[in-house]
Amino acid sequence: MSRLLVGSFVMVVTACVVQSQPPPPQYAQSTGPNGDPAGAPPGAMGEAQTCGQGQTCNWACDTGNCAFVCAPGANCNVSCDGGGCQLDCQNGAQCNRSCDGGRCATTCENGANCIMTCDGGNCANSCQNGSACTSTCDGGGCT
Repeated sequence: MSRLLVGSFVMVVTACVVQSQPPPPQYAQSTGPNGDPAGAPPGAMGEAQTCGQGQTCNWACDTGNCAFVCAPGANCNVSCDGGGCQLDCQNGAQCNRSCDGGRCATTCENGANCIMTCDGGNCANSCQNGSACTSTCDGGGCT
């Protein structure tokens, strides 16, 4: 019986000590007159979660209104279930963004490759000259 109690105690302590990576910072999403994302470019609203050069990052934002920056040469996978997320995909980066909640904004800079899915609608995708962009908008109202 004492082994069972000691084993249970160790499992509880271990579960409490294990730390998970904190979620990305969340910011309020401003909207334009038609409910479209508006305002500052991704990352300009404060400290966005950044994926460094040559890294691969997988982010999930369940509550929405998160900001991400994918540095040159990085591979970024963003899932924004809550909507209202911002992504800055910089030169030479590969970005895959899924926005189930809608109202997401993505900037795909020159030389970047962006695949953007917007199930909730009203997403703003900015693809600069020299970038490769593929986008789908199931909810309508995307730009």
